Amino acid sequence: MKLGKKILTVLAVLASGISVFAEDAEKISVPLGGMTVADVPFKIESFRTADAKIVKAETVADTQIRLMGLAVGKTDVHVLGGGTSKVFTVTVQDNIREIFNAIRKDLDSVPELDISINRNKIVLKGEVANIKNWELIHKVLPNYPGVVMNLASFAPAPEVMLNLHKALEKAGFKIGKDAANAQPGEIVVELADNTLIVSGSVFAPDDIKQVKQIFATQSWLDSDPAAKNGNKVRLVEKIQVVPALLDVGVVFMGISRRDSEAIGANLMKNGIKIGNAFNFNTNFHGNSQAYALDASLNTILNLSADTGINRFRNAGHLTFMSNESPTFKRMHNGGTLKVRVYGGSGGTGTLNDVQYGFMMGVKGGLTGSDNVKLDLELEMSSPTLMENNDYDLKVTKVVTTVTAKLGQTLVVGGLKDMVQSTTDNSGIPFLRKVPVLNWFVAESADELNDRQVLILIYPQIAGKGPEIKMPPSAETADTVDKVEQDNKKRVREGDSKKSWWQRIF
Repeated sequence: MKLGKKILTVLAVLASGISVFAEDAEKISVPLGGMTVADVPFKIESFRTADAKIVKAETVADTQIRLMGLAVGKTDVHVLGGGTSKVFTVTVQDNIREIFNAIRKDLDSVPELDISINRNKIVLKGEVANIKNWELIHKVLPNYPGVVMNLASFAPAPEVMLNLHKALEKAGFKIGKDAANAQPGEIVVELADNTLIVSGSVFAPDDIKQVKQIFATQSWLDSDPAAKNGNKVRLVEKIQVVPALLDVGVVFMGISRRDSEAIGANLMKNGIKIGNAFNFNTNFHGNSQAYALDASLNTILNLSADTGINRFRNAGHLTFMSNESPTFKRMHNGGTLKVRVYGGSGGTGTLNDVQYGFMMGVKGGLTGSDNVKLDLELEMSSPTLMENNDYDLKVTKVVTTVTAKLGQTLVVGGLKDMVQSTTDNSGIPFLRKVPVLNWFVAESADELNDRQVLILIYPQIAGKGPEIKMPPSAETADTVDKVEQDNKKRVREGDSKKSWWQRIF
């Protein structure tokens, strides 16, 4: 009884193995009197044919077996070797002309294809340009295994390549024409036979990921170098990351609400767009957001000066390698206080350095050939002398992330409170001597009642952008006009500005 159960179990296992073979079997069609050669991924040791009257099998190489159609019908050929096996389900068909007519009917919508009969094979030739037609061919052919020789190739139509170029340009990449003469930041796409070669350079590793994502959307491309899929164009990527030196220039602008209205109107009049469609007048007041102006820094400064704004100061430049470091690169424009810090009872204390003025930290870099993403830490501080002869450090800080195109001006606001809190009717004598801040605070409180500081950020590739040119200051704006006047006219104008008491004495 137990022996019978064991026999049933073995038969069940064998039956399950046969079903697995049937499911995994590779289907092949052979015309009557014809033959085909099949490949196996191992060295053939032996083979078995279920019905030798339908198909004759014989080895022609270590990993190849030839199958010949002897009679109309279907049978399995089981090939073994290396501890594994492969099953072919071979169908022998009587009339190849019927298969030919069926394939022509299935592929009637592909006009570029030439279909003919060569002995016992149906041969496909032609150059297919339409992606959908190419995909259709490779949906139809698996239904006729072993009897079709596909010699057709795929050559993308001009509009296919044009759409690919547009997708790359929309993502911010520049397209070059010649791989040998490509400039840094340019990508060149060339089609050679059945291979699409993408070469060139980008400025950040994330750019390479983005390029790969764009090509992954193209169903006609195969990016796997080990794949043997003949129905796709092979994609070869040779893109490298090139280092780029960024230069971030900083300029201050001191404006009032009235100035803001005039500047905004002047920018719009000259076609300057404000990023994200924010209103220049209402959103910069007490706001730490950043806004992108679609113009160079020199253009913005000159247009602002045209409206009467001439309170500018060039804080300097910060140059660093794009995407080089996760830490901030820093710039300091101001001074340093020596502050004595006491610790414990009876101690004499130690002198510590406390920086004040303008400090900027920047990290990030290029995200495309002409796009930049920067993390900014902007700080303005001033020491205030208190009644006990100690100092209080007033600090206003802005932390933000900005994105823009190279050569585009970024405006950061939100430093209004500090300017107001450090000013009285006569100005603070100490602050008059502080670099960067003195030109904001050395005037009356009425004029500063609604004044704020705008910080203009200007990123560019070091050495490739224009030099920042500052408009004349309030004190020197009319120097040229004064020089051109004769002495008598200058004396008359000077006298007209004096009081009657000064004229007499």
